[in-house]
Amino acid sequence: MSQSVSFDPVADRYDETRIIPPYALPVIARGLLHLGEIPAGGTLLEIGVGTGRIGLPLLGEGVNLTGVDISPRMVERLHMKYEAMRQAEPRHTWGTLTTQLTDITALPFPSGAFDAALAVHVLHLVPEWRRALDEALRVVKPGGALLLGQEQRESDDVQHRVQNTWIAFAQDLGYTAAYPGAGYSTIVSDARARGLRVDEHALTVWDVSATPREVLRWITERTWSRTWAVPDGIFAESARRLAAWVEREYGGALDAPQRMPISFAVARIRRR
Repeated sequence: MSQSVSFDPVADRYDETRIIPPYALPVIARGLLHLGEIPAGGTLLEIGVGTGRIGLPLLGEGVNLTGVDISPRMVERLHMKYEAMRQAEPRHTWGTLTTQLTDITALPFPSGAFDAALAVHVLHLVPEWRRALDEALRVVKPGGALLLGQEQRESDDVQHRVQNTWIAFAQDLGYTAAYPGAGYSTIVSDARARGLRVDEHALTVWDVSATPREVLRWITERTWSRTWAVPDGIFAESARRLAAWVEREYGGALDAPQRMPISFAVARIRRR
């Protein structure tokens, strides 16, 4: 089985920690359909479909979605949410949802099977991310695109500051808390270097807020996937140091909401 990171450990709380506001979801969905040139009733593959944070709005636009993932609990929640949405709006025209538990570096689909493919915030979890990228491009029709989506934050917001401080503490204790795969910018640069056609787009922007205490809890409760592989002893000490740092840094503002602007960027990647 793949060495990619499964989100089974946080399937029950994943949606609550990675919220996109309702008004932004249809903008993202329609933007993806436009960039992917997906016709009405067309077919889309989403690798790392998870609980359907992006996929469900696309199904609401009538797209026939095939989602693949390695996390059974995440996919189970996707189907539960989809069924609840269909029951709440029985007259709406929904797309067809098909899912498979499979490794995205070896997709079980013929070449050219889909109008487009989609990957949102997933390839940083995949050691063989180049192979996954090639597989996604293989299964789209000639001229079709892989849409690489990413939520982008400002580098000095409270979440980044607290995360980066924890990473530094873990490294001081002898553990490098690195993702196994590659992030958005690395993938875009690599795709261009390999001669693939890449154009980038910003679909929408929104604000979220979090208190320093909430961000600290997100790390110390190990909701963040980057914390999962850290040995327990090292993690306990890094969490203790982080809690002390947050207390010193934010003091009386521990429970003051901090504004965090987020943009949703998409790189459209195609073969020449």
